[in-house]
Amino acid sequence: MIESISEERRYTIRVAAQLAGMHEQSLRMYERRGLIHPRRSKGNIRLFSDEDIEQIRFIRRMIDDLGVNLAGVEVIIQMRSQLIQAQASLTALREGSVPHIPGA
Repeated sequence: MIESISEERRYTIRVAAQLAGMHEQSLRMYERRGLIHPRRSKGNIRLFSDEDIEQIRFIRRMIDDLGVNLAGVEVIIQMRSQLIQAQASLTALREGSVPHIPGA
């Protein structure tokens, strides 16, 4: 089942698992470990975006192709997130959209 929210495609866990080539239980475990963050419907059904599917595929590649365990995946995802945030901050500073605070 595909549900449309604000013109963005959302998939139920069954469809997301099929798209990623995984079991639904694996996706539930990834969510419990904080590796993915699907939205929830009003009825508390997980709704996965295309971005979530790409994240799941990224996790699967690290595990299957690179031999990284879930603890390692957690660290890599956290570091990746920090890098993206740092890049965004640097871009904002370069564009002058963040005021410079002396002594900070």
